[in-house]
Amino acid sequence: MTSRLPSTVRIVEVGPRDGLQNIPDRVPTATKIELIQRLIAAGLTTIEVTSVVSPNAVPQLADCHDVLTNPSINQLLLDKSRRTPVLVPNLKGAEIASQAGVNEVAVFVSATEGFSRANTRCSVEEGLKRACDVTKLFLTRPGTAVRGYISCIFADPFDGPTEPTAVVRVAKALLEAGCYEVSLGDTLGVGTPHNVRQLIGVLKLHGIPLHKLAGHFHDTYGQALANVWEAYRNGIQVFDASVAGLGGCPFAPGAKGNASTEDVVYMFLKAGISTGVDLDKLVDTGVWISEALGKPSSSRAGVALASARGGPRKAKPQTKPITWVEDAQQSTPGLAAHRAGVNFRVTMDRPKNGNALTTEMIENLTTLIRRVGTDDSVKRVILTGAGRFFCTGMDLSKGSTPVGVSSSTTDAQYERLTGLLNAINTCPKTTIACLNGPAFGGGVGIAFSCDLRLCAPKAAVTLSEAKIGLCPATISQPVVREFGIPFAREAMLTARTITAAELLQRGLVARVGELDQLLPELLEMLKGVSSEASTMCKELVRTGWAYGGHSEQVAATKALFNQMMAPDSPGAWGVKQFQAGKKPNWDEYNGVSSKL
Repeated sequence: MTSRLPSTVRIVEVGPRDGLQNIPDRVPTATKIELIQRLIAAGLTTIEVTSVVSPNAVPQLADCHDVLTNPSINQLLLDKSRRTPVLVPNLKGAEIASQAGVNEVAVFVSATEGFSRANTRCSVEEGLKRACDVTKLFLTRPGTAVRGYISCIFADPFDGPTEPTAVVRVAKALLEAGCYEVSLGDTLGVGTPHNVRQLIGVLKLHGIPLHKLAGHFHDTYGQALANVWEAYRNGIQVFDASVAGLGGCPFAPGAKGNASTEDVVYMFLKAGISTGVDLDKLVDTGVWISEALGKPSSSRAGVALASARGGPRKAKPQTKPITWVEDAQQSTPGLAAHRAGVNFRVTMDRPKNGNALTTEMIENLTTLIRRVGTDDSVKRVILTGAGRFFCTGMDLSKGSTPVGVSSSTTDAQYERLTGLLNAINTCPKTTIACLNGPAFGGGVGIAFSCDLRLCAPKAAVTLSEAKIGLCPATISQPVVREFGIPFAREAMLTARTITAAELLQRGLVARVGELDQLLPELLEMLKGVSSEASTMCKELVRTGWAYGGHSEQVAATKALFNQMMAPDSPGAWGVKQFQAGKKPNWDEYNGVSSKL
């Protein structure tokens, strides 16, 4: 069944707002800020940070202004790679949010009269008008978005069962007003998978696009996780959830918490469906916030996983920043070379031109990669860009581009480009692409010829060639190898931008975050890996890609096996270290004879 269903889902974390709003004891603002920061570190890319609401209505969120003006949250609101919606009840709330720099708000409408009057003191019709007015006004600002919520999709605590057509009416109105997405809320948690399937069928029958819907399920009767799965099976790909199962509605008597984020992520993880969330870090966050609030976690998966490993993991020691020293002899026009011990970094350094590759840059970078590949003092090579972009591909400016010139020029350029990608691909050192920003065309080829990739939050890749009548010919081999055929085909034919979050979800990059933090952590990790063994591993992957299942792969595997088993191999030293109970630091390894 799941082989025909989407391979990724998006989680909307509502813990900082919906999860906390019903807690009677005041939660310190600092705790709310730290919760948001921990959720970001766990890989969540959509987090509802607070609500601009009357403190009389929801006292717990009276500090919304303090949350929104906090420097770290202010920076988060500016991060275009994340969604940080803020719930607003009316135009006044939207104006306050706008003044605080909020670029996305959420509006809410009940599908039923009783709950609408108890919650917002107005009819459904009046609630819709408020929400539509907020949406239309807020969207007049550039770069803004509005998300919609519908409450009581299955039942109202005052009016009883909800008619599906009432949900259809509200969903259509919110989408027509400009909401990019509408979240369907089972506020009372009374729904079952049967109800979910029926409602989605009715919505679909009335022309509501499923890709613009999200599921928001409460767990009053223990049905939240089952309802999430049923909604997924029926075409929904976005789900609201709350860390540690926090939540409940102060206006719905008897309502319990939201679907637990840990439970939702665990379920999809075990089904082979990517959420882009680090489950270990999420579990730690659930344990931490439960302890901070002095209440047990409602997440079954979170509690089980934390218990299995004896509680939350200890924080990693802070990795020291890297001190890079310029290597002036290796630097050339458009390329800046730096060293830090056994690590060698090359920065494409034409920021005003998006680090576009000139003929000279391509030739010099190829030579540099090959030279460093034979340098025993170098164990790892890092490629990055200066300024806003990683690399925008070939320099297509007038007088620079070889496109449409002559066949001899075309042949020379082909040899140059394939030579560069081959030099990176066959480099015996571990190569790491640090995508500091967007990559296009040849820049994508460089990134995916490397062994490992780290991404800044604003990084993205675009195979844009088809937009100007070209095709990604020279870079197709590393792209198809790393993307896989179906996704490579889609990326090439649509020429769409693939965000850092999607790259992470698809397993195409190792980590997304601040490169100044991620790179030192990765290099520290690689100290525990033999560079000679890494070279052999790279050869195994290359032969598997080129000769999978053929005699050449068998022969190469046997040769590498013999190499690693030799008495003078690094493996001999590594095994000795293991037998002595020592952890090898391979950055200090200089040969077996001097170490045994």
